[in-house]
Amino acid sequence: MDFTIRSEMLIGQEAVKKLASSSVALFGLGGVGGAALEALARAGIGTFHLIDPDSFNASNLNRQLLATRDTLGQKKVDVARARVLAINPNAKVYTYPIFYLPHQDTSLDFHDFDFVVDAIDTVSAKVDIIRRCRGLGIPMVSCMGCGNRMDPSKLSLTDLFKTEGDPLSKVLRQKCRGLGINHLRVVYSTEPPMTPLFHIESDSPTRRDVPGSLPFVPPAAGFLLAKEAVCVLLKSPQNPAE
Repeated sequence: MDFTIRSEMLIGQEAVKKLASSSVALFGLGGVGGAALEALARAGIGTFHLIDPDSFNASNLNRQLLATRDTLGQKKVDVARARVLAINPNAKVYTYPIFYLPHQDTSLDFHDFDFVVDAIDTVSAKVDIIRRCRGLGIPMVSCMGCGNRMDPSKLSLTDLFKTEGDPLSKVLRQKCRGLGINHLRVVYSTEPPMTPLFHIESDSPTRRDVPGSLPFVPPAAGFLLAKEAVCVLLKSPQNPAE
């Protein structure tokens, strides 16, 4: 019995075959991206392109599905590849341990992607991914801020231009308008960001502060991203309320 048999009961054999023939790129494999990867691997996606420059550290243990005591210090792309293949040995997994930035020379070819999941924090990189996907007609979904929140029920899968009260969404809307883009599927939280009780220094050149985070919000966002990817790849109808 194939591991996708329970999925086949709901979406049918042809849909399962479609997912197996699909290629998905995931930018970011942290609390959000790691959960999205887990769901997509179990959904039977056949080819993955995984982009993340980081290695796991102890602060990841509270929310990142791929982070365990055994994986601390290991590259996230390597751990993610092993995880996918442990679920589906027939999957093809390409890894890119790079910090994605606009206009850099990389081995990434967006023409290889049927769908893109954006689970990174850097605004300039998010905008460039959106720009490139739009130019090539590649469907995608982007995650907004999940830090400093504690209620996963406040997450919403909607259009960027319907979001309210989220600082990252506001910045991204402005950037997208400048590119003539007026539609983008996103996952965002309607919960106002909390103020952390204390601050810790960031070792990232692109992030000034480190947000607080809880075990249930980023993974829930990741599962919503995976849901969007599967629905678009299968051309399933979206939520009519959105």
